[in-house]
Amino acid sequence: MGYQWLFDRPIAHRGLHDAESPENSLPAFQKAIDHGFNIEIDVHLTSDGHIVVFHDDNLKRVCGVDKPVRDCTLEELKTYRLKNTENQIPTFDEFLALVDGKVGVLCEIKGINPFDHSIAKATIERLKTYSGPIALQGFNFGDVAYARKRTNLPVGELCTWNALDNHTYRWFPCNFMGKLWVNKFTKPDFIAYDVRSTKTEYNLPQGKPRKYKENKYIVKWAKKKPILFWTIDSDENVELAKKYANNIIFEKIGAEKANDTVGKMKPFACPESALPKNLKRKKLKPLN
Repeated sequence: MGYQWLFDRPIAHRGLHDAESPENSLPAFQKAIDHGFNIEIDVHLTSDGHIVVFHDDNLKRVCGVDKPVRDCTLEELKTYRLKNTENQIPTFDEFLALVDGKVGVLCEIKGINPFDHSIAKATIERLKTYSGPIALQGFNFGDVAYARKRTNLPVGELCTWNALDNHTYRWFPCNFMGKLWVNKFTKPDFIAYDVRSTKTEYNLPQGKPRKYKENKYIVKWAKKKPILFWTIDSDENVELAKKYANNIIFEKIGAEKANDTVGKMKPFACPESALPKNLKRKKLKPLN
């Protein structure tokens, strides 16, 4: 199966969510399916080895409980609720059963340790019996390289550059990622890039705006790989995406505006060899 689908329809960030249907909830996923949008999700492992769909490492922001996801059993996680609704944290199995190939899925593998591939391994193993269109992605360069060598699914590198003030502990890794140097190692099939990293004027947390030159790194890499932009949540970001990206990962702009981007994104600039198509790695390594 090729992965042109990843660029044919907008991608709903954590589902098509709102106050009644929280992010990464089954109702939010159903709304995305109803509108024919591809879906972006995030996966973690519980302490007893189950794959669950949840974004944050910690439950506090979404469930009001200050505890890491990895320290919880599935039974415990099912007692919590998402954003003061009746919605539970879904398992990966529950999510896949709901989607069932109706739309495409962009699955982010969570975790930051480049030597710990437990989430990637479990996810790839589970997807051996799923036939719908699905792609993997991650910030963790170790997992991206690991997954590319062990699956014929498309695997993308997530990159950000949102520490532009040079004064936070995140600056060095974000600077490295934002310049896309890591792609020389991971060799991703596509790049998912932070839209904020292409702004030429950026309001810093201290309230002092700074101006930047055009992001030459994304211009360069767009000639090598297909590009997704995240998270497109305003008119300004829609226009930036149209200038640089082949498709969007969106939220907050509404279904109508997201649909309006179809056919209006930047055409592929990458060579024929890098276009979205069927993938067949020469030799896949075993999961270990």
